[in-house]
Amino acid sequence: MRGSAGNLTSVLRCNTANSSLTFGVKKENMNNRIGSVQVWKWSASETRTTHSQTVSNNLKTHQMYLLGKRADKIEDFDINRLVDNQVPESKNLDYKKELHLSRDKDKKEFLFDISAMYNTDGGCIIYGIEEIKDEKNQNTGKPAAVTGITIDNIDKLTQQIEDIIKGSTEPNITQLAIKKIIVNEKSVLIIGIPKGLGLPAMITFSGTNKFYKRRNSGKYSVDVYELNQMFMQNHVLREKANQFRNDRIKRVINQENIPNLDIETSFFIHIIPVGFLDYQILDFSTAENDLQLNMRPLYSSGWDRMYNIDGFATFSTSPDRKMVSSYNQIFRNGIYELYTSELFYETRQGVKGFNGNSFISETLKVISEGLFVLNQMQVTPPFLISFSFHNVKDKVIDSSRSFYNREFKQNQIIFPLIQIPSYESDIYKLLKPNYDILWQSLGFAKSPENK
Repeated sequence: MRGSAGNLTSVLRCNTANSSLTFGVKKENMNNRIGSVQVWKWSASETRTTHSQTVSNNLKTHQMYLLGKRADKIEDFDINRLVDNQVPESKNLDYKKELHLSRDKDKKEFLFDISAMYNTDGGCIIYGIEEIKDEKNQNTGKPAAVTGITIDNIDKLTQQIEDIIKGSTEPNITQLAIKKIIVNEKSVLIIGIPKGLGLPAMITFSGTNKFYKRRNSGKYSVDVYELNQMFMQNHVLREKANQFRNDRIKRVINQENIPNLDIETSFFIHIIPVGFLDYQILDFSTAENDLQLNMRPLYSSGWDRMYNIDGFATFSTSPDRKMVSSYNQIFRNGIYELYTSELFYETRQGVKGFNGNSFISETLKVISEGLFVLNQMQVTPPFLISFSFHNVKDKVIDSSRSFYNREFKQNQIIFPLIQIPSYESDIYKLLKPNYDILWQSLGFAKSPENK
């Protein structure tokens, strides 16, 4: 039986940057099940509580927040509060008296505003608020009154906004928070815009091909030097993600984190939010049951769960329940790691191999499940996703296609990090180059199509 869950009694060592802490896992059978999943508690509940209390909100650093609330949680009294206190515009806040999307000129100006905030620090644009004028009749950036805009159908307007932005930005700006609010019997529209964490977004509408950013006084078109810095920032984030992945793999394979981890052969998948360096601590305490159900370890039919110093994990054990064979770990900074030693098995030829027919579909499935968990935790895209094999030299691919001389020539293969722009992205299409590299390393021209 592969990947069965059991009452694991072992020692798991969890490392932080400056310390190494060892925890005992207490057998605490609760005699209840979620589906086929045995439920048990991590005995170090004090650690869980301490970390939960440090959490105010897991995504405030990625903006779309106003007065400490997500844009789609703003109410009428929040808008009145902005006006009454004359809260001025900033890099993260913009007031607009009107919203026009019918003419190309209007659409272009709208896109400039959205992309400028996305390429800076994210924030909120509020339509239906008039600004105080100075002696030259110029806007001062301070709200004067709620004037409102006409919104006949918020669903149609939302669809129109999303279509305009999706069709005119590269890479696409997604994950907007759009809400209609009735303030003093007038309609106000608020659009929450996330901070761009990957490549900067270019406006492509009508061949514009421009990049914008925002300062306190408004938007501006970036010059070639600042544009270069924006792309370099993305490169630095990618390097940091790659460094985290490599360091993490080394610690896991050296059994520094889990001394009783089966490492005869090792397979990892990493899902890394590009902005992981900026995240505040995720709060897992309110989503324990959802995490339990959706964090299915690779090649497992049943699994256990635990809180640890890094965050929250699910895992399955060997048939004798002495070794950890697979686990999923979600870190407090939003990184999602999957590990298994169950990928390879004894083939009919008496050598270790993995099932090439099911590999692609199984990895896509667990990646989709991982992204679902991150979406539930409101972790902001884009993501960097990759997988890696370790201790696999002379192992083979076992499939309907001949595997004569189709063994791994290397002991370790670490695949490139592939950027996934949004939760709606075609994961298979984006990861196809890595699947092709895997099959080519085994002597095939390309990977089979996923059906």
